[in-house]
Amino acid sequence: MSRFGKYGKPGKPGNMRGFSLYEFAIVVAITAALSTVLLHRLDGYRRAAEEAAARQTVAALRTALQAEVARALADGRPERLATLAQQNPMRLLARPPADYLGEFALSGQGNVARHGWVFNPRDKTLVYLRSERESFAVGNSKLPVFKVELTRNPGVAGAPVSSLALNEIGRQGSR
Repeated sequence: MSRFGKYGKPGKPGNMRGFSLYEFAIVVAITAALSTVLLHRLDGYRRAAEEAAARQTVAALRTALQAEVARALADGRPERLATLAQQNPMRLLARPPADYLGEFALSGQGNVARHGWVFNPRDKTLVYLRSERESFAVGNSKLPVFKVELTRNPGVAGAPVSSLALNEIGRQGSR
């Protein structure tokens, strides 16, 4: 008889065996631990990307707002600034961001299930709703609330100059 077993490997014929249940359990436990670490890191990257996108949207809104202020002042229509302060600032963008959810009267935070920007026409505020996973993970996370406000700055000859600013006016309770 050959010194090789049934499948061409050294050993006795019929002495081939696979993983034991103990070895299989160890492999599953190691795989689960590595998957948990990977998913935790990926969630951190997702949150960082979401925050960067929100900051970029605020910067784009502030730039669009200043362009509209310059246009109104150049046209000699400073009264238009008061009208702009009452409108949804997302309308100033050529294209709203992908995470803009629309205009909703937010009486309770549970009204919108997705994360993104919501304009509340009742109090003329722009609220950034975080994703469900983050609000559960953080617990009492606060939602940033922005509002377009009419400002008056001292001018060159002492006459006040009107302008608009997108200011963070506070934080709203978690949903």
